[in-house]
Amino acid sequence: MPIVKWEPFRDLLSLQERMNRLFEESLGRTGKREELIQGSWAPPVDIYETAEAIVIQAELPGLTHEDIRVEMKDNTLALSGERKFQKDVKQENYHRIERSYGVFNRSFALPASLEADKIKAKFSNGVLEIIVPKQEEAKPKQIKVDIE
Repeated sequence: MPIVKWEPFRDLLSLQERMNRLFEESLGRTGKREELIQGSWAPPVDIYETAEAIVIQAELPGLTHEDIRVEMKDNTLALSGERKFQKDVKQENYHRIERSYGVFNRSFALPASLEADKIKAKFSNGVLEIIVPKQEEAKPKQIKVDIE
C-alpha cells in the first residue's frame, strides 16, 4: 500500500538545486552579497500510520493557518501555501538569507480505504498535523486464536 507517490523528476530538480547551491557557495565567494532568491520550496513532512488513521505532519514555521491550504481529491492529499519574505529589514542590510520563501506545493497519494470526508487538521507551534481516518473495514481486526 503506497502512501507517497514517487516523482523522480521532482527528486532530480531538488538534487540539481542542491548542487547549484553547493557550487554557488563554494565557488561564488567573490565578496558579493548573496541575493535573495524567492521560489518554490518543500516543507519537510513525516507520514505514519496508526490502527485508526494515516497521519501527516508538516513543518511550517513562520506561517499562519491562513497561509496554508489542504485539499483531498481522488485519493491525493495536496498541501500548499506561501511563506512571504518579511520586509521589516531592508534587503541590503542582510548578511545571509538561508530560509526559503515563496510558494510550496506537496501532494501525497493515499490509499482508497480512507474516509476523505472526515479529515481533521490542526496547526500548532509551526507543525501542521493532518489526520485521515481509515474506513471501518480497513482497520485491522484482532482475532483470538485458541491453542489446544
